[in-house]
Amino acid sequence: MLDENGSSYQGAHAEHAEWLGHWVQTRFDEEVFDRLLTAQGVPFPLRHLMKTFVGERVVSVDEDGNVVVMSKKIGFDLIKKMWSKLIVGGEPSKMEVLGYCVEASVAWEEGGAMLVISTVTSSKGGLFGSAWSVTTRAEHHLVDGELVCSADSGDGAYRAWFTRQPEPHRAFG
Repeated sequence: MLDENGSSYQGAHAEHAEWLGHWVQTRFDEEVFDRLLTAQGVPFPLRHLMKTFVGERVVSVDEDGNVVVMSKKIGFDLIKKMWSKLIVGGEPSKMEVLGYCVEASVAWEEGGAMLVISTVTSSKGGLFGSAWSVTTRAEHHLVDGELVCSADSGDGAYRAWFTRQPEPHRAFG
């Protein structure tokens, strides 16, 4: 079944139908983001790369009826597109990127009115500096037709706004 935006969903997840689709970042709090990365010791070249990144989220229902959130991984739109796939309420996903270990999970909160992605990113002294670890809580709300993400790493928070793409998303590998 397709909704009016061309996204598929099943009756069991009809309450989340407005979340489904391909969302692309249109703007973010760039100065706040840069200050947070600087405070965390992220070197300028990597900060610059991270600020040029355009975030994307795809929210869908898989063949088993699970709500799935796919996120484009930061920095890789300049090299190649890499996506993480998280099942809402499922096991955490783990991956390594440029010497950093990333573990993420996703869950509904506020009775399904907020989607939260929790991420722990750590480095054991990777390509860009000494060892560190950062836990980020990214709260997603739907506000006036946009997906608004407020990400808080403990050192402060920044926001990013996403708009749903009018055409159905394609399968991602």
